[in-house]
Amino acid sequence: MSKRARETDEEKGQGASKRHVDMRNQEDDAERETPADAGSRRTCRLVAVVVATTVLVIGLSLCLVLYAPEVDQTSKTSEMQLKERLQQCQKEHRDLSLMLRTVAQDSRCRLCPDGWLWWRSRCYFFSVGLQEDRQWNESAEFCRKHNSSLAVIKDSAEMEFIQGVMREFPQFPFLWVGLTDTEQEGQWLWWDGTDIQHYMQLTVEWDADHRDCADLRGGGSLFAASCEAYGPWACQRDS
Repeated sequence: MSKRARETDEEKGQGASKRHVDMRNQEDDAERETPADAGSRRTCRLVAVVVATTVLVIGLSLCLVLYAPEVDQTSKTSEMQLKERLQQCQKEHRDLSLMLRTVAQDSRCRLCPDGWLWWRSRCYFFSVGLQEDRQWNESAEFCRKHNSSLAVIKDSAEMEFIQGVMREFPQFPFLWVGLTDTEQEGQWLWWDGTDIQHYMQLTVEWDADHRDCADLRGGGSLFAASCEAYGPWACQRDS
């Protein structure tokens, strides 16, 4: 497979450069971080996680309180009242979700390093605009050095999240993920050692002896490619 072309317009290039500088600054800061700074950052992140969890629990509780009782008394409650309660519950959920995003994005208590995205208790790094394309093994090594691994996609929600990020960069429709059959030809395994269909019913297209690494494309499709090919990638780790 030939090296993938990377062409961006001036505006996206400026955005990518800014993200690159932010990433380099974050790495420099990490090298200068003292034990006290690290402890403070861990404490701040713990507080953020506790707050986020509390917000979600409260949101769920409000929904149950507002909506569940009505299920047992539908015969005594008008449809309009049910809709009003449901709308109130939805508004509370939106407000709580906004609070959660605010906590997650606060620079003082950020759940993920600069340049990483937080989603469902995990941090994700997408190399597009931040790093030059790399071979599969080089991408995996980058993730390892950042206490993460190439993405292991475990359900449709995670697949949709990654696809959504990819759609923001339509000129880069390929993305290395943590899937390979290097140990045994035709036996595709995720980075964590599980079979490709352990989490989802997925298959790898274009499988061949010389194509031992998988990339993710639009529509949630996976394609076999030469591990020597260059492309963007996605890392993931727990927040």
